[in-house]
Amino acid sequence: MSTDRSLARCSFCGKRPPEVKHMVAGPGEAYICDVCLELCLEILHDPAPFSPKALELASRPPVVIAAPQELHTSSTGTIKREPLRTIVIELEQKQQDCTLMLRELQLYQEHFELHYVWIRPPFGAGFAFVPRIIFQVSDNLGNLWAGDRGGMLLARPELSSDPALAVYQGYARFSPLPSPDTRRLTIRAADPLGQFEQPPLHSWEFEVTL
Repeated sequence: MSTDRSLARCSFCGKRPPEVKHMVAGPGEAYICDVCLELCLEILHDPAPFSPKALELASRPPVVIAAPQELHTSSTGTIKREPLRTIVIELEQKQQDCTLMLRELQLYQEHFELHYVWIRPPFGAGFAFVPRIIFQVSDNLGNLWAGDRGGMLLARPELSSDPALAVYQGYARFSPLPSPDTRRLTIRAADPLGQFEQPPLHSWEFEVTL
């Protein structure tokens, strides 16, 4: 498996590999550059609980991170990444000022992807990165897929007609594939920041018939 590291961005400052000396890869889409790593070490060794450097780090604007993707290269050398089957679902649920739209399921050789659009008020100062929607998928046979499993989240400001709302387009990846006997998927999704809303956001739940 090969990965496209050109999409990597530091989760703390947003810089890309050509702009820094070193980039350390973490789980999923998490990265940290050498400059931010040194800043974090300085904060850890500072006895003050809220040092100026810690406050500066916490007040940085959001960084939308594009995770590394799997690349499938054909014999001609061009990138080929086509699903074996696509299931259009087009489901939508709203909570307060937030909307989650499930667009389609894409089934590949060894994994499947859930593509979605997330609409919510823009993130304010104090968030170092934009967290993903957390997904849990179960089927009528009792199988369970948990977590994000990689993927990509991109800001899509051109899709928003309301300046008070931000639009993000992404997908979550799961493996292995559902069994051929699977007839129904239950998709649960949660906004990690929803607990800070007033009132707190509940998780979304969708039923998909295959």
